[in-house]
Amino acid sequence: MSLHLKNKSSNLSGTISIQGSKSISNRILIIRELSNSNNFIENLSSSDDTNSLTFHLNMINRCEISGIPMVVDIKNAGTVARFLTVLLAFRDGLWLLTGNSRMKQRPIVGLVDALRLLGADITYTEANGFLPIRIMGTDIRGGEVDIDVTKSSQYVSALMMIGPYLEEGLSLNFIGHPVSFPYIEMTTKLMSTYGANVSLTKKSVAVKHGVYNFCDSVIEPDWSSASYWYEVVALAEKGDIFIPGLQKNSIQGDQVLSDVFKQLGVITTFTKDGIRITKSRNVVEEFVYDFEGCPDIVPAVMATCAALGVNSKFININHLAYKESNRIESLSTELLKIGAIIKKNNNSYSLSVIEIPHNELIFDTHQDHRIAMCLAPLVLKYDKIEIRNPEVVNKSYPEFWDDFKKLNFASIK
Repeated sequence: MSLHLKNKSSNLSGTISIQGSKSISNRILIIRELSNSNNFIENLSSSDDTNSLTFHLNMINRCEISGIPMVVDIKNAGTVARFLTVLLAFRDGLWLLTGNSRMKQRPIVGLVDALRLLGADITYTEANGFLPIRIMGTDIRGGEVDIDVTKSSQYVSALMMIGPYLEEGLSLNFIGHPVSFPYIEMTTKLMSTYGANVSLTKKSVAVKHGVYNFCDSVIEPDWSSASYWYEVVALAEKGDIFIPGLQKNSIQGDQVLSDVFKQLGVITTFTKDGIRITKSRNVVEEFVYDFEGCPDIVPAVMATCAALGVNSKFININHLAYKESNRIESLSTELLKIGAIIKKNNNSYSLSVIEIPHNELIFDTHQDHRIAMCLAPLVLKYDKIEIRNPEVVNKSYPEFWDDFKKLNFASIK
């Protein structure tokens, strides 16, 4: 399946209502599960990842009661894989956790190593360090353990959330420099909101034994999803988009979008009801930014720099190789079609742009939702484009194409 996009206007305005944050939704679902609560969660993400986690939590509860061994196939949902690996390790039952071919290429060894040191019974059934894994639920008492945090912050978040329910609590000492540290901070803040005692530093985290006091909750809109609307405004001649619910004091690290895109010609105005993003003419000659704490906004920012012809330097993005696709390779392949050349230099990547001829551009999405969404706004600069396998957006933002149509700057067939 493909979508054909054709530019209708370079001027746009409107309101885009973004669903609840996927990252917050998935953490709150685990916290509610651990608290054995039925309290309501408002504005839960409608993403495939969150739907997958909800489905599997329900299935796990049924199979745990019945004693039936269960195969848990999480497809390519990395968050679900990591969160369920930890949850199942101390739940009664026998489980086989698996995924699709890409998920089997995404490392999980750091998390499994830490769980084994805590007493978990986990066995690799194919390649060492990767799914599938066989998990026999056992009594994990907790304690102190070292964990490699150079590949994913989700290893830490997954372990942290069960900490209150371990008899000895949990202390994690970080091996290496943690990537995406704001997501660990998000987990800390959410746990504290529901009564957990958590102490976090740049090198470790400690969780005391206790319980969650879960209550009805409202999830704030997803800042990561807003990155594509920032991109749209940056590429338009005139742009003005209002996004309800987003606030400056968000617990999401991707709120740095307002600072990042200010360099690329987008002004953010914070109001009590949300944010208004508008086009300005102030674009830097060279863009440089460290994305270690906000990897999910890299695709939108990189595509924007490529389309604007801004020479750029993207620092600390090596861990993008372990996402739904190898995002560095995916972006390099697709953005080359508009003349962007991406080169590696130690811990950074440089982007420069040359002029190349092109008619209708055909973009592959590499089975990656963020690649699809960052390529779509390029229709503002290149008139006609084709997006192959556009349905991949369902992983995080199922309403994306409907919202795209609302602004009426491009036709979609």
